Amino acid sequence: MDNHLCRKPQIKCQDCNHRSLAPITSQVISDHIKGKHIIGIYPLLEDNSCYFLAVDFDKKQWKEDVRAFVQTCKEWKIPFHIERSRSGEGAHVWFFFEKAIKATLARKFGLSLLEKTNEKRLEIGLDSFDRLFPNQDFLPRGGMGNLIALPFQNEARLKGNSVFVNEAFEEYEDQWAYLSSIKKLRDKEI
Repeated sequence: MDNHLCRKPQIKCQDCNHRSLAPITSQVISDHIKGKHIIGIYPLLEDNSCYFLAVDFDKKQWKEDVRAFVQTCKEWKIPFHIERSRSGEGAHVWFFFEKAIKATLARKFGLSLLEKTNEKRLEIGLDSFDRLFPNQDFLPRGGMGNLIALPFQNEARLKGNSVFVNEAFEEYEDQWAYLSSIKKLRDKEI
């Protein structure tokens, strides 16, 4: 077997002698947008902080759960940003921070919003909630945490997926204008 091939899950990334990560460049981003490959980001930084939180919803009733979740955000006046997933059968609700905050705080923030939403839906629940990005409070030894694919990958985007959408799950016509209008949360808001 070629030693340069990925041997995950037999060998964990942090234990691999051949791990080589490509730097993010304008060309890498362009290739992602053109559909040549898919890039992602590890939200958890070396100091256990992060610049964003993404709440992942999948499964059958994801739209209803996302609507309930963003209703909680609106009640608390918390800016949220919905991205339809690459498959089109789920969504990420993104929260962007003005500066990096501890992952423990970001995750408590997300879990609190989920809890508040769940309180209004005791019989229904939030079954489509899958996980938070970052998925852990602390960076594992030698690891990088969990990876989330970045939006705008061409193949998915051509199907109306991997894009930011409004609460009716309709794609914003100008994705770049939408991104430039994103409000980032300050520490005291969190």
